[in-house]
Amino acid sequence: MSLNHKRRIFRSGAVVVPRRLPGLPSPGVWLAAAGGTATLLAAAWLFVRSSDAPAHAPPSRHITASPGTLAVLDGDTLRIGDQVIRLDGIAAPPRGSVCRAGDRDVDCGAASANALAALVRDKPVDCGITGHDGYGRPVGDCMAGGVALSGAQVRDGWARAQSAALRQSEESARSSGRGLWSAQSRL
Repeated sequence: MSLNHKRRIFRSGAVVVPRRLPGLPSPGVWLAAAGGTATLLAAAWLFVRSSDAPAHAPPSRHITASPGTLAVLDGDTLRIGDQVIRLDGIAAPPRGSVCRAGDRDVDCGAASANALAALVRDKPVDCGITGHDGYGRPVGDCMAGGVALSGAQVRDGWARAQSAALRQSEESARSSGRGLWSAQSRL
């Protein structure tokens, strides 16, 4: 076989590709734009349409729980059924927050949660919802056995006051060295 021999390439049914007009985008760009537009329209429809999903707020402005349906998540947060409720007017250290107790480290968040658990143990809890926190969770004034939980946590030194009504209780806990403010345990 000779190397000078030209090969013939046969095309059956040659397809004529139309030339696009100068200045117009390619078909791939048109397809991507159409897909993006469809995605935006679908997303807008999801936000605008009505939904059967529950709202952030509980159905009523008042929640009551028996001891069996209650869980303490941390020093200022309760779970009542499927609702997570923050106690109004206080800030407790989260679990894992380290305090110094003498020469050792202590989990002040767990200690605060344990103090709240002792307040609600074997008692029904009654919460009046007052609003929502930055995460959309209900915030409430909760009572257990006739004791206001926010006030008790601050009074016993296991939470900081975020409302003016509880500032005096925090100062008293600090000066008496209760809870987080004890001589051996400082944040």
